[in-house]
Amino acid sequence: MKKGKFGIVLCFYPIAAFAAVILNSPIICLALAAAAIFLEKDEWAGRQSLQAWMASVVVFFFNGLFKNVMGLIHVPFLSTMLSVAAGVLGALVYLGAIILSVLAILRVAKEEEANVPLLSSLAYRIYGKVRPKPAPSQYAAPYQPPQQPTGGYGYPNPGNGAPAAPQPPYAAPYPPQAPANPAPAPQYAPPVNPAPQTPQQPAAPAQSDGQNGAV
Repeated sequence: MKKGKFGIVLCFYPIAAFAAVILNSPIICLALAAAAIFLEKDEWAGRQSLQAWMASVVVFFFNGLFKNVMGLIHVPFLSTMLSVAAGVLGALVYLGAIILSVLAILRVAKEEEANVPLLSSLAYRIYGKVRPKPAPSQYAAPYQPPQQPTGGYGYPNPGNGAPAAPQPPYAAPYPPQAPANPAPAPQYAPPVNPAPQTPQQPAAPAQSDGQNGAV
């Protein structure tokens, strides 16, 4: 934690100032804010202590206002009702200041801004500055791998990268039609066995002329 010129942790001043708001002590808040601003001369501690002092002033103002208004009314029945209403309103204001002070102490202990509504912007203006707006949260989209362009039927597109138009599925004609020029069906031809060949007998030897004459 950062320390000031006197060796005191700077967050001590706003923490003690908001504790004084809970104790309803605006004078102590003013002293702590003056010490942070003029002695330590630290802007952060001075702004947080200023918020605590302004909160204590608001509580003190509303409590005094309700008491003074009730003191001016002397109607028996009406004054009783108004005093009860003023007491309830004063208690609500004081309760809201206590809740805001506790939340501010928790933030200041972490060296963050107290961020008391309305008072935080006013403390910035006292220092001649404008309260910075919180940065909008950025939503990180989940990572998606790049997809390859596909043609029809989910197959990769082999072209130049442009996705091909989907093609309609093939539909067979109904009823089925016969082909225009059917091929002739093959005909069965029985095997042809060659005719058996008869053995040729040798021719008889021719007789000579002399033997023919003797006969």
